[in-house]
Amino acid sequence: MEHITPIKEIDSIKDDFTIKVRIIRLWTQKSRFDANDTYSIEMILMDEEGRKIHASCVKKWFPKFKRYLKEDSSIYVKKPNVAPNTSKFKFAHPESKLNFYHDTIVKDCENFSGSAHGFHFVDFNTIVSNNILESNSFDIIGHIFEYGHMDTSEQDKSKHKMLLHLQDIEDTKLKITLWGHNAYYMHDFLANNNSLAPVVVIVQFARVKFINGRPFSSTYFDVSRVFINNDIDEITIYKNKLVSENGQQLSSSGIKMIASKQDTEHDDFLKNHLFSNIEDLFEPLEEKTVIIVGTVKGIRQNIRWYYLACSNCKKSAKEKESSTDKVDGSHEVAEIVTYECANLKCKNIKISVIPRFKIPLRVQDNTGTLTLTLFDQEAKKLFKYTAKELYDKNKKLGNNLELYPMELKVVLDRKLAIKIDITRYNVDNKSNLYGISRLTENADIIDELEKNNLTPQPANSDSFLIGSSDVGSHDTKVLKDSFSQTGENLTPCARDKSTATSPIKFISTPIELKRNLATCIDIDEMENLSTSKYPRLSPPDEQPTPLLVPKKEK
Repeated sequence: MEHITPIKEIDSIKDDFTIKVRIIRLWTQKSRFDANDTYSIEMILMDEEGRKIHASCVKKWFPKFKRYLKEDSSIYVKKPNVAPNTSKFKFAHPESKLNFYHDTIVKDCENFSGSAHGFHFVDFNTIVSNNILESNSFDIIGHIFEYGHMDTSEQDKSKHKMLLHLQDIEDTKLKITLWGHNAYYMHDFLANNNSLAPVVVIVQFARVKFINGRPFSSTYFDVSRVFINNDIDEITIYKNKLVSENGQQLSSSGIKMIASKQDTEHDDFLKNHLFSNIEDLFEPLEEKTVIIVGTVKGIRQNIRWYYLACSNCKKSAKEKESSTDKVDGSHEVAEIVTYECANLKCKNIKISVIPRFKIPLRVQDNTGTLTLTLFDQEAKKLFKYTAKELYDKNKKLGNNLELYPMELKVVLDRKLAIKIDITRYNVDNKSNLYGISRLTENADIIDELEKNNLTPQPANSDSFLIGSSDVGSHDTKVLKDSFSQTGENLTPCARDKSTATSPIKFISTPIELKRNLATCIDIDEMENLSTSKYPRLSPPDEQPTPLLVPKKEK
């Protein structure tokens, strides 16, 4: 092919140029309108000088280009279209990206001489000392000394995660969270690996967020790539350095599992706590933890959906106004807004605030409806946005912050299993103000809870059956709830042909009801039905007393 343009020389003025690149990362982007439909193929391309650029091919051009687009393959690309890189988080050329379109030409390349992966490692100390930008990706290499359990509490597998504690050659430690397929790759490796060599990990295109000055590193959706003890130069060199620094080979048997601070979701909801209906929570009698299943029916508008949290301890902070002289010499007074934390430990500490979720959800089961407060940690399972993002967005738009944002409506009509702690305060004050300690949308857990704890309703709610239960309905022993699908708890008159294995006989009309009662109850009892709160029905093992049936129906 003709002259090769390096990635560093690409600009929007030229439209007829050719690049020689290696596809070091490839993933698919799903459609915003259909999660099962692929919108585009996304790539990180690297030239022989090691510079990288983001490239994209939308679905309409798949037939033309897809056969060339394979991870770790090398290609020539002629006449790609240059577009601005508008992504807030960048993992390649900060200013531009490339789009493949109808004029673009792609051909295989057999003589690419650059790096195989193009790693650009950042040492751990740079991350933990906050000397890295949140907006740029980075690569790290280290060995595992601890790892956490696989967290599968979310239904969406892309939100399943695993925490790793890594250590580098200088013994600096770093925590990193692997998400989705990268977490499963690590989980399967650790479950099946029997090697005596140390487990060396490379995370390419990782990201970091700083919260209260602390770094939280993680993989980034499908972009990040994880290498575990691969037979590549970078891992081999790291292992050799590790041996020379420590004087001996490290063993993977020294890797410890991080002690879990929280029970597994399955045990927490199905084994450790009692199930409760909402009606049992209105007047709590004792301290305990319970599980309920309910559907979110709404969000209360008269209670704020967020609170301003102290940056130091996450407790509620209040706005505090003060004044001071202006520094411009005008002798005028300037109003200063500061914040004061409700926590006494933060009394003499200068703090900032960040909005966090405190959403009053109206949750309903088949016994009642209750307001439950959803806080930040569990809210992350239900919403795409953080409280700060929604607060900033709505404040910028001039929306009333006292009304909950429309983005929160996605929670409506979702069925949840919810863990609730009944505290001493609830018991002493007969208070039914509860927070949500933990929640899940796991369908298997919800089905198991409902199967084991909820009473099924009769198939025909407009029909009545006669039974021997001690629960009355109006002035008769006519019940709307099913006692036994075999009829074993029914009187002979309520059984179909007086057989214990026959299905329940439902009585749908007053005339039919009267006739059936007349076969089981004597005339005196019939006359007392209107005044007796609990008329006596014949028990299942008695033959009904012969009766005179009324001559005429009214």
